[in-house]
Amino acid sequence: MAKLFQVVAGSSRLSTRTDRLAALKGTAAMTLVSIVVSLMLTSIAIMLVGERDWLSGMVLATALPLLLLAPPLYLFSTRLIALDRQNRQLQQQAREDHLTGLFNRPHLLGMLERELALSHRHNYTVSVLLIEISDFSNLLDEHGRRTGELSLQRFANAIREKIRESDLFGRFDGAQFLLVLPHTSFEDAARMGEGLRALTANLQVPSGAAEATAQMVKLNAKIGTASTENSGRNLNTLLNEADYALYQNRNEGRDKGAPPPSAT
Repeated sequence: MAKLFQVVAGSSRLSTRTDRLAALKGTAAMTLVSIVVSLMLTSIAIMLVGERDWLSGMVLATALPLLLLAPPLYLFSTRLIALDRQNRQLQQQAREDHLTGLFNRPHLLGMLERELALSHRHNYTVSVLLIEISDFSNLLDEHGRRTGELSLQRFANAIREKIRESDLFGRFDGAQFLLVLPHTSFEDAARMGEGLRALTANLQVPSGAAEATAQMVKLNAKIGTASTENSGRNLNTLLNEADYALYQNRNEGRDKGAPPPSAT
């Protein structure tokens, strides 16, 4: 909560040159409109009272908006732009995992639920891969938190570069990630999972701050696969099947999905 108050308190401060430029443009536009309106009203007033000193009237009509309106308009513009940018940042933080930049668990589950509803309406298959960095607790104990964070980031980036734009990928829990594959059969999902497992088996991260001289730590993944073909379109059932497949994988030491759908 304290962090949120700090964010809101600092929302009026513009941190980029782009923000300041946008505020200046907005102020200039609104001030120009005010000057035009002021000149029009002054002209009408001069004509009505028969005043002959047009030049003084026009100068006054131009100067007053510049002196009285421009400063508060600029302050208002800066506040508005900063608040809008901060609102976008808060929305992004609400759906992203701060460490990996992936979708966080609540946002990912909401998207999966919507995807399952769409798959029911349009009759297509959705598969999921529950992906876990193997022995992550031991990695933390032996090499420290910094190595663990770097492992999560590189692991996430490696998978993110290989998936389709239509796939949904997020950090699920600790060292677990969830990959949602719309329009993908169980067989294709299992094949993709095997490819990702082989890909992540080549990942290494340095143990310690100095990467050039540090000991390299090898990463491995365990993957559980489930699909609406054999698990139905209930979110909890689908995730439980993937979790059970991951559990079997841990015990057997190999990639394994949920039982394939029965032939009909």
